[in-house]
Amino acid sequence: MEIRVTKTKENKLLGRREIYFEVIHEGEPTPSRKDVKGKLVAMLDLNPETTVIQYIRSYFGSRVSKGYAKAYDSKERMLYIEPEYILVRDGLIERKEGE
Repeated sequence: MEIRVTKTKENKLLGRREIYFEVIHEGEPTPSRKDVKGKLVAMLDLNPETTVIQYIRSYFGSRVSKGYAKAYDSKERMLYIEPEYILVRDGLIERKEGE
């Protein structure tokens, strides 16, 4: 699995860095969010507690998946802005009981 960053954008209004990337997975299934996040965090020296993978899209017959991640300046900002289902999906918060 290889990750190639295609575009980065600094969003000062929302206090985050937006990262568009491609995941090249020759002969492998689409990598998990956890694997991609781990490699992206290590590659760009980001904080794993404030980094969110918005999506990873794979295309039929292609060995390249495209994705979008957001790295926030602070955890408080991330919790205020991001929808709960994204935070649960990335394992940053636990699902509330009864839902």
